[in-house]
Amino acid sequence: MQIRAFRAEDAPTLAQLASTCSRGESDFVLNPLWQTEAELFAEFERFGILPEQHLLVAFDREGVLGMAGFLRHPGASAAALFCPIVSPGSRGRGVGGELLRSVQRLATEKLGIELAFAGIGTRNRGGYSLLTSHGFRPVRQHFWMRCDLEPAVAHTSPEGFEIGPAGPDDAEAILEIYSACGFEARDATAMRSVLVDGRHAHAVSRRDGRIVGFAELETHWPQRVWVAYVGVAPELRDRGLGSTLVAWALQRQFESGARTAMLMLSPANRTALRAYEKVGFRRARLVDVLEKRLDPTEDRLESIEND
Repeated sequence: MQIRAFRAEDAPTLAQLASTCSRGESDFVLNPLWQTEAELFAEFERFGILPEQHLLVAFDREGVLGMAGFLRHPGASAAALFCPIVSPGSRGRGVGGELLRSVQRLATEKLGIELAFAGIGTRNRGGYSLLTSHGFRPVRQHFWMRCDLEPAVAHTSPEGFEIGPAGPDDAEAILEIYSACGFEARDATAMRSVLVDGRHAHAVSRRDGRIVGFAELETHWPQRVWVAYVGVAPELRDRGLGSTLVAWALQRQFESGARTAMLMLSPANRTALRAYEKVGFRRARLVDVLEKRLDPTEDRLESIEND
């Protein structure tokens, strides 16, 4: 067995392997979730990085055995781990462990990644044991939720509100609500960018001409969209406005050819959980999120011991 950098011709095999893992419970990982090679490339394009620099592939004379890697914004020191996934016929041979060791060396020696986090299904005990044996520690849990049908709630505007698509001129008003919700840091330039980049869709709710709520979808996978952020002005929360925004935005995506919508949600957020279930989402998997601070000396010491 050998390990090398990803090549474009690996994409069909890796997409098929990722799709197989996403359907099972005992081998489910949150990343990767690709079902097609187009989704693989679209994910890296969305982040502005190259898969050839961030993915490793294990192979032998029979072909590809498995993969592992990272997903991050360009130059970021924190990254999501593409957990090692291995073809069914190659499991039990130490392939996953070798991939995990190799990808951590890639992170510290070439990519400058200092913090890695991974999502893995709670029933994937083998994958969980592998990660914890390499120093990853659980920090929280999330539901991975899916909606495979058009929204189940009305997507018309509540009385006194007008729901419609957002445009670049709405960036500052959306950012004000976004920031008040405590979401990942984003400035006005970044907000304007996601409004026009073609990989997001936004719905906004207005009352008396003022934006009071928004929903942001990630559409880089046109047939499987993600609900990224939903925010409502503090004084208007708990009135069903958020779920109505999501339903309206998803209705447009399903009409355009989407087959599935997905999101991640903390089990502790009971209010949001009920709202999303009202829209039509179901709890597909419970996911453990693990983190590890990567130490370059750890890899060097391991290399010396192996020598």
